[in-house]
Amino acid sequence: MKKHGGERNGDGFMDRISQLPQHILQHVLSFLSQKEAVQTSLLSKSWRYLWCTRPNIEFRESRFTGNKETFMSVLDKPLQGYHDQMLCIQEFCVEISNIDSVSESISLLEKWIPIVTMNMRLKTFNLSFSSNVTYFNLPVILVVFESEFLHKLYLKRCMLLSQKPLDMVLSKHLKTLSLKRVYIKDETFEKIMSSCPFIEYVVLHKCEGLRIIKVNKGHNLKHFDFDDYRCNYIIKIDVPTIETIKIGGFPNWCDHRKYFPHLKSLHLKFVKLSAELFNNFSSNFPCLEELSLWFCYGLDEFHLFSRSIKHLILALLGSIKAASMKATIDAPNIVKFEYEGDIPGSISFTTISTKWKSNIVVQSNGSFDDYTSSRCLKLNELLKALSQSEISVNIANPPLLVLDDDGGLYEPVAVENLSLSGYYWPFSSHARFLNCLFCVCHPRYVYAHPSFDEFPWKILVTEREMRHYFWQRDLEEVSVEAFDENVNERSPKHKNIRFRLKWIELSDLP
Repeated sequence: MKKHGGERNGDGFMDRISQLPQHILQHVLSFLSQKEAVQTSLLSKSWRYLWCTRPNIEFRESRFTGNKETFMSVLDKPLQGYHDQMLCIQEFCVEISNIDSVSESISLLEKWIPIVTMNMRLKTFNLSFSSNVTYFNLPVILVVFESEFLHKLYLKRCMLLSQKPLDMVLSKHLKTLSLKRVYIKDETFEKIMSSCPFIEYVVLHKCEGLRIIKVNKGHNLKHFDFDDYRCNYIIKIDVPTIETIKIGGFPNWCDHRKYFPHLKSLHLKFVKLSAELFNNFSSNFPCLEELSLWFCYGLDEFHLFSRSIKHLILALLGSIKAASMKATIDAPNIVKFEYEGDIPGSISFTTISTKWKSNIVVQSNGSFDDYTSSRCLKLNELLKALSQSEISVNIANPPLLVLDDDGGLYEPVAVENLSLSGYYWPFSSHARFLNCLFCVCHPRYVYAHPSFDEFPWKILVTEREMRHYFWQRDLEEVSVEAFDENVNERSPKHKNIRFRLKWIELSDLP
C-alpha cells in the first residue's frame, strides 16, 4: 500500500491538511479574522508564513493592542510583501479608530490604495473611520472606481469629493455600494449609478450632500436601504428588478405608485405617504410579502388589499394619531400581524388564513394616561378583529389611573399571551387596571416584568377570594410556572415567572 507523505504533529499523527495545495489553504484562511489567521502560524513550519499570503487583508485599529506607530508598521509591511510577490488581494479592509493617528494613516492609505485597487485585482474594498466629529477627505479614494475587478465597496466617514465631476468609472462589475456617513454630491452618486449597471445592493446611511436620490430603469438593483432623519430628501426609484426597499427618515418617496413586480419586502419609517399608495396596492406590488410602516405620515384612513402579504407591521406615534386612525385590511394569506402604539381608533381585518399570529404592543403614556370604558372598549374591538389569530398583547407602561371598569360591558377575547412591563405604580392602581384587562381579554399566559411580579400574584393567587372582580366567575384555575427563555444559567435570579390561567368557556357559564 502506498504511503502518503506529510508532516507529523507532536502526537505522531499525519498532518494531511498541510499537504493540500497552497491556494486551497489560503482559501481556508480567508474565512478567519486577521488575528485568527496569524495564530495559525503556530501550527507547523509549513503554516508559519501562510497567513501572509491569504487573499484577504483586515486591519482594524480598534482590535489592535499596540501603539499607533506599530499599527502603521503592521499595515505597511504585509502590503509591501504582497506587492513584492505580485500577489492578488481579493478583500481589503481597514478601520481607523484613533483620531491621533489619522494623518499618518491617510498618508499610508494614499500610498497603497492606488496600488491595491489597480494592480492586485481587488474585489472588495472596505475603508472605515470611526469618529463622531468629522468626515475625512481622502481624494485618492476616487481611484477605487477605476478598478475593473471591484465587486463590493464599503465606505464610512469619507468624503467623495473632486475638483471636477467624476469622469472615469470603470467598476462595471460593482454589485454592492455601501456609504455610511459619507459626504457625496447628487451628481457623483448619479455618475456611479449610471456607470455601474450591475449594482444590486445600495446602502445610504446619513450621507451629507445628497438631496435627490435617483435610481432609474436600466439598473439591476435588488436592495435599496436609505436612513437619514436630518433633512427632507426626494427619493426616486424606478427599477423593476428591486426586491427590498428600506427607507427611514423624512423623505418624499415619489415613485410609490409605480409598478414593482419583484418587490418582496417594503420597510418605511417616518415616510410621508398618501392614500394613493394603497389604491392599487395589490396590482403595483403583486409579490410583496412583508410590509412594515413605522410612524409614517398619512395613515389616518386607508384600505389595504393584498393577496401576497404574509407579514404586516404597523406602528403609530402619539395617542391622537392612533385614536383617529381607521384602517381596513384585507390580507387573505396573512401569517403575522404586528401593531405598536396607542389603542387605534378602528382596525378591521379580513382573511381566509387559518393559522396566523398577531402581536399587539400598546404603548401608553404612564402617569399622564388613563383608561376609561371607551378606551377599554376600543381595545376589546381591536382584539375581536384579530380573534381568528393567536394573539399576544404587551402592555407597556400601564396607566396610573383607571377611571371606570365596567367589566360587564365587554365580551372577553381569548388571548394566548399577556405581558406587562414599564412603570411600577401602587398595588391599587395595578389591581384596577388588571381587572379592566381581564374583562377585555382572557389570556392563557400572563408574563410580568420582575418589578410587576407582586401585583399579579396578589390578584390571581393570594387575594383572589378576598376581592370581587367581574372576571372571577370565568377563571377556573391559576398556576405559576418558571419561565427560563433566553436566561443565562449563571444568573438564575433573572428567571421570569409566568401565570398560567384556565378560563371557563363562555358556553359553560350559567
